[in-house]
Amino acid sequence: MVVLVVVMVLGYLYVSWWRPREASGWLFVVDVNGEKFKVLVKDPAIADTLRSLLRGERSGIVIGELRAGDGGFNKPWSWHLDPDTVEVADATIELCDGMPSFVESELNYWLNVVKRYCPWNGKVVAEEPWYEQ
Repeated sequence: MVVLVVVMVLGYLYVSWWRPREASGWLFVVDVNGEKFKVLVKDPAIADTLRSLLRGERSGIVIGELRAGDGGFNKPWSWHLDPDTVEVADATIELCDGMPSFVESELNYWLNVVKRYCPWNGKVVAEEPWYEQ
């Protein structure tokens, strides 16, 4: 009986480990004058828009609401953009423009006063699949 239970558990672990996982979102790398940060999006339409930026087919500014912590995807920064708020804008106010290191060095100000991040010189440079942790 014990052998049967062990075989069943091992079989389940084998099948669940080898089963291909589906991406549950899309992770994009944004370069701002040599400093990089990552944005996670779960909306396929926003992902398509970010892909068009990556391919150079359109221009735009990545913008989203700032949240504390790296969100599980934006290391080494101690902030991230809320995936549900990421958009691409044609124009934004200057207040939310800056380098990722500016956000990091004045994090409380950015989180509590500015509340959004929109690097004007940001360029989408890569896409990575995202799997829920």
